[in-house]
Amino acid sequence: MDEATLIRDVLGGSSRPVVTVGPGETIADAVDQLNDNGIGAVVVAVETSTIVGILSERDVVRHLAREQEGTLRLRVEDLMTEDVKVCRLDDPIKPTMAKMITGRFRHMPVVADDGSMCGIVSLGDLVFARLNELEELSGELGQEGGPAGAPSS
Repeated sequence: MDEATLIRDVLGGSSRPVVTVGPGETIADAVDQLNDNGIGAVVVAVETSTIVGILSERDVVRHLAREQEGTLRLRVEDLMTEDVKVCRLDDPIKPTMAKMITGRFRHMPVVADDGSMCGIVSLGDLVFARLNELEELSGELGQEGGPAGAPSS
């Protein structure tokens, strides 16, 4: 394998739209979106393309653990993470994974060169892609008879 796997490879031909909510919507609305779409995070956006935050299941659960009363009536902007890290289509997956692990978050919006949102990746997506990359590399090494300079049997 000569080239590292890129974020665009992980997204593939996925035409699944990124689920967004507005900052003024209620947590109940956002939870409905998470549940209805079977996802772990929603991007908080204005006019569906300008990212202003991200809200994950973890954000909601942490608040519920501290204060159950009224949580679902809060606004998304009250619980969202505002400092959203993004990646680009041509970013390699290894440093993107490292950024997610170091930052302790599991979802990252993907933006095109013009800054428009074109997808979202999860840490699980990247781990799966990395495992496939390593399996492919392992297969290539096996076909070549092992590492260079290794004694043949």
